[in-house]
Amino acid sequence: MDPGRAAPLAQALNLGIGRAAYEAALEYAGLRVQGGRRIVEHQAIGTKLAEIAIRLDIARTAIWRAAWASDHPGPFADRSLPDLPLTTIAKVFTAETIYRAAKDAAECFGAMGVMRDMPLQKYIHDALICLHTGDGNADDKLRIAEALVNHRRTQPMLAAE
Repeated sequence: MDPGRAAPLAQALNLGIGRAAYEAALEYAGLRVQGGRRIVEHQAIGTKLAEIAIRLDIARTAIWRAAWASDHPGPFADRSLPDLPLTTIAKVFTAETIYRAAKDAAECFGAMGVMRDMPLQKYIHDALICLHTGDGNADDKLRIAEALVNHRRTQPMLAAE
């Protein structure tokens, strides 16, 4: 099977890191009081949490689409789905989304977000691992660009390229 259409299990598992970071920030923002009201009620924090929720939902949808497409090759044949590496697209978007979600969630905690005994420090570390796992997002983006122009590489990519 084409690796671009392999089951996106790893992306689904990685999405859990972003969701855990989001849920920790949401819980903290509901408990922490600043200026006489919960910080989730402050526009900056509320907007940041909303943006995290939106990005995580879009990443989840990309993963579901890639998973469905890997089980149903017919829509590629009849052009209902674009002939693109949907799993690679989901991987790139999810990795970037998870990292940004973890960073934004840590910002909701303020200075406490980077303390080693807080969960956000580990979520950011794990998100960085997701971002740099495998070939890396730069190589994956190159594969997507090659698919867009229907280019087939004759030699394997090297990390130094």
